[in-house]
Amino acid sequence: MSTLTPVPVLALIGAVSGAVTAWLILRRDRPVQVLTPSAPPEPMAPDVTARLLADERTARLAALAHLAELAGSDPARRQACVDEIVAQLRCRWPDRRAWQADLWRLLLPHLRRTSPRFWPGMALCLESLALHDVDLRGCEVRDLVFRGVRFLGDARFEGVVVTGLACFEEAWFARHARFGGARFGTGADFEHVTFTGNAAFAEVDARDTMWFDEARFSALADFTAAGFTAVSFAGVGFAGRTTFRDARFADAFFEGARFSGPADFAGTSAERFRFPRARARTDAHVVRTWPSGWGLGPPRPLKPGVWAELRESRTR
Repeated sequence: MSTLTPVPVLALIGAVSGAVTAWLILRRDRPVQVLTPSAPPEPMAPDVTARLLADERTARLAALAHLAELAGSDPARRQACVDEIVAQLRCRWPDRRAWQADLWRLLLPHLRRTSPRFWPGMALCLESLALHDVDLRGCEVRDLVFRGVRFLGDARFEGVVVTGLACFEEAWFARHARFGGARFGTGADFEHVTFTGNAAFAEVDARDTMWFDEARFSALADFTAAGFTAVSFAGVGFAGRTTFRDARFADAFFEGARFSGPADFAGTSAERFRFPRARARTDAHVVRTWPSGWGLGPPRPLKPGVWAELRESRTR
């Protein structure tokens, strides 16, 4: 077979090549077009921006209220409704405090036992955000998770009932934390929590272990008449007045705990107290009452201050 290219094909290749060459010459001689970017849009006036934000907030709240209305007649929708309202707590509106207050007003009637619109068995789970003026007094939930939450303003949990998981690990309370009369069905986790203001746990009832390991109590730590199956305060710092008066423990573990201020264990009862390496500051002139059979050993300097370890008496 001949390997020569047919003449018509050669003619076609030549025509195409000529056309491409002509296009390149024309393209080279064409003046360059400079694209000028359009000017940025004019910023909206502050009053217009505020009105638009207000309209959007109103629309969101209306949508959430409608979702809650649907969930009221359909229990299968209720947890999804709670989750959606909780997710909206993260919105960064200019007035975040007022926005959160609107959301709590929408949600709380479904979490309080005395409300005719109460939804049993809900889980309230939030992590790593800032919350203003939390007030869950009298609420009952299955799970209550506030891991890593920053509570700005007083946090009120008096009388709250948690039948499942309760977790406040690494939370920070900027003001007072009020848990008086709370009921924890499966214990609770307060590990690495910072209590800046008063921490009130009077008459708390826990049916399983409560963990306060490495927590910091800067002011009053009040556990008066609390009832614990077991509780761990390993590595806890009690900087202010601490009271466990009339508290009841099955097992109370205070390994490495530090008492800088007054301490009151009068009337406290436990099947077992454990204070390994727990100590109290002795150069602070305060009144302390230790559990029966326990007292302070010889003081020794430890920066800062002078400290003595808690020791069990040989005769009890």
